[in-house]
Amino acid sequence: MKSFKIQLFTALALAIVFVLSGCSQKEVQTLPAFTLTPFSADEYVSSVDNFVIVLDASSSMDKPYMGNKKFDMATQIVSRINRTLPELGQNGALRSFGHSPAVSDKNTVLFYGMEQYVTYALGESLKKISEPGGTSALHTALTASGQEELASVYGKTAVIIISDGQPEFSLESPITLKTAQALKDQYGPELCYYPVLVGDDEKGAVLMDDIARIGECGFVSNADNLLTNAGMAGFVEDVFLAPKPAPPVAAPAPTEIKGLNEQGVWVVEDTHFDFDESIIKPAAFEYLDHIAEIMQAYPDMQVQVQGHTDSIGTKAYNDALSMRRAQAVKTYLVNKGVQKERLSLEGFGFSKPVASNNTAEGRALNRRVELHRK
Repeated sequence: MKSFKIQLFTALALAIVFVLSGCSQKEVQTLPAFTLTPFSADEYVSSVDNFVIVLDASSSMDKPYMGNKKFDMATQIVSRINRTLPELGQNGALRSFGHSPAVSDKNTVLFYGMEQYVTYALGESLKKISEPGGTSALHTALTASGQEELASVYGKTAVIIISDGQPEFSLESPITLKTAQALKDQYGPELCYYPVLVGDDEKGAVLMDDIARIGECGFVSNADNLLTNAGMAGFVEDVFLAPKPAPPVAAPAPTEIKGLNEQGVWVVEDTHFDFDESIIKPAAFEYLDHIAEIMQAYPDMQVQVQGHTDSIGTKAYNDALSMRRAQAVKTYLVNKGVQKERLSLEGFGFSKPVASNNTAEGRALNRRVELHRK
């Protein structure tokens, strides 16, 4: 009888282990298989000049969602973006926040960039973010990004935030929104947010949606969708790429290129800027339209767009301001159909005045953009 009880107990124990093992196996899921959707450089151009991926590696990302750790889902999304995105001369950066102490003792770290994007280099940098932990201070990462990688580049920038949106404390969400809005105010319409929600936290979903609504150019995505082949391909195409324009049909060469002087320079008088501004005045639109038409008529023409300032302020500040003015003119011409590869930029700050900076009239003349035919 005793032997029978021992056998019965052993059988029950094995059955319990088997059931628990079966449940455990059901809870463990693998991420969806990934099949690369190729985007050829012969068919696409980059629709952004720069991108920053901000990866949540905080302790909340160590928790499971749909049978997988949210951190594993997030890093896999970064990996699949990296494998799908073609190298098209854009600048890229990868920043994370949180971290296990084994990864970094800092709350936010720039692991890659800002530099010309290379698939292999970003992939190797991603491997360093190996374990989640620490606090969820997204606002700290955004502040650091604005001070470091974003401050070093010009042009259209995509900020991709991959996170569960769960704050460390109740006031963090308002602080994060305020920080994201401040970056948008600083960099203007050329900065767009593309948050990716990992998980199903309701407050996190609201935060990520609110960030996407800052400005009119971004949108929020869900990690579940981006882990599908079609979802990832659509995301990369929508955020990063534009169809390559068809080669322009050569128009008959005009007999005279209006406004181009003997040195091969367009001096666009109506692009004189207001003090400390990089916004093109409407009076310049007609003349810039003419330049765009000329460049389309001469498809081999290359032009350097040069920005200038008056002498008020520091050299470093005016150098950056002159580049923003040059970028504003380049963006205008690109929007009129000129291929951006034909337009290079140079900012001279206040080093090349055309008038005296001792008078208001002279300073106004120095706040200008010139287009030099190469």
